[in-house]
Amino acid sequence: MKTTRRDFFSVCGSVGALAGLPSFAWAQETPKKGGNVRFAVQNGSVSDTLDPAKGAHSGDWTKQFCVFNALTEFNDSLIPDLALAERLESTDGMNWHVTIRKGVQFHDGAELSADDVVYSLMRHKDPALASRAFSIAKEFADVKANGKYEVAITLVRPNFDFPSVLGASYFLIVKNGATDFAKPVGTGPFIVDNFTPGRGFSGKRNPNYWKPGLPHLDTVEIVSVPDNAARVNAVLAGDVDICSLVTHGYADQVKRSNSADLVVNKLGLYTDLILRQDNPIAGNADFVAAVRYMQDRKRMVDYVMRGYGLIGNDHPVAPWDPYYLEGLPQRAFDLDKAKFHMKKSGLAGQSLEVICQPGIAASVEGAQFLQGYGAAVGFNFKVKQVPTDGYWSTYWTKFPITYGSINNRPNVGMIFELFYTSTSTLNEAKWINPKMDQLLDAARAQGDFQKRKAIYGDMQVLAHESSGTVIPVFDMILDGVSKKVRGYKPNPSGMSMGYRFAEAVWRA
Repeated sequence: MKTTRRDFFSVCGSVGALAGLPSFAWAQETPKKGGNVRFAVQNGSVSDTLDPAKGAHSGDWTKQFCVFNALTEFNDSLIPDLALAERLESTDGMNWHVTIRKGVQFHDGAELSADDVVYSLMRHKDPALASRAFSIAKEFADVKANGKYEVAITLVRPNFDFPSVLGASYFLIVKNGATDFAKPVGTGPFIVDNFTPGRGFSGKRNPNYWKPGLPHLDTVEIVSVPDNAARVNAVLAGDVDICSLVTHGYADQVKRSNSADLVVNKLGLYTDLILRQDNPIAGNADFVAAVRYMQDRKRMVDYVMRGYGLIGNDHPVAPWDPYYLEGLPQRAFDLDKAKFHMKKSGLAGQSLEVICQPGIAASVEGAQFLQGYGAAVGFNFKVKQVPTDGYWSTYWTKFPITYGSINNRPNVGMIFELFYTSTSTLNEAKWINPKMDQLLDAARAQGDFQKRKAIYGDMQVLAHESSGTVIPVFDMILDGVSKKVRGYKPNPSGMSMGYRFAEAVWRA
């Protein structure tokens, strides 16, 4: 079949109505040109990067989308629109034909060509690169140029969600042969002016940007402010114009402010408790079951998250996603069942650290709850709270029990592929289940949406019952936005307007 936007709408069209998109007073304003916007992100460390293959968190991705574009990008209804691709077609889900948009220039004046696209996709297959998309790129059987503006992509197996995959940050298009990403050139809305890992990024407007009328700003800055209070105070005081990840405890303060608005983003972001399945304690099936029953999910949402969250059910698909499985019984908070499974595990009386950090929604409180409930069922959970700065490179998944915060991806297939398949380097819990791998292949090869949804439902059940990740809550992302900034609104594909705020906003 020919893949068109109409096809995508039939799959994803229901999302827009559930995305929580508010009405903005500036909606009818004509954007103004010029000025600077300063954006404060939470994440930042010496490992920050502008290389799309290495991006690890929202701070990285937001900077990268300033510099680069992808072949597709997501609109407010989670539909993948064409971006650098002018046409994207397939008859069987395995063989894809891409026509590149003509006349697009890199920041150094070179024209975008098929060779750039081939390089940008195929580089992820090189093990030496250690790309975070390595497992995804293994699905590329062949990518080759057919002339200057045509690319043929052959996949290992059919994937009717492939246009969504091409919109992911990993597959932003870089220049053919690029290896130095200290100050890279892209086709994006801003040219890199300065980039210092762990501190910040600044860019100046690309005067030859291929999207008519964009960007509005002359310059943009993205700075790292790991401390939650400092980040909120900065936007309230006017030191920054936007701050990401307002924690739930500061939400009311921003809402009451005369200088900033609170923007609520309803995404697929979830907090997960990772139980390494290669550890003799955390990998015990009854121990995992006990921990699941010790999750006081309602308490987390109502009191810890101040209502800015939704109860999770130990699988990664949000309730508003078109592939969400209706009718799966919600796992209840039940200390009697937790005690039964803990006794059955033979681990009662033992102890293990639970590593958490304040930047992950409900993780510190969740760890404290687990410690208290653990004492009631006969296990000693020792809470170790560590700083947000450097957590992802130093602690995440490197110990038997840690917390994760997983941003939504373009489609549920990518979430399962990255975090649940046997061969993925990002398989958090090191949970190996060949059935999950087989179901993912079957779902992607299925051209009928309802049949594909049924298979994704089976995958949700498998994760819910057998995996090593516990997903107690989905988090609503809160941003503080200066009243002097216009054009900022949620996009269900990711934080900071799907990481593309910089090309869209303007100053009042």
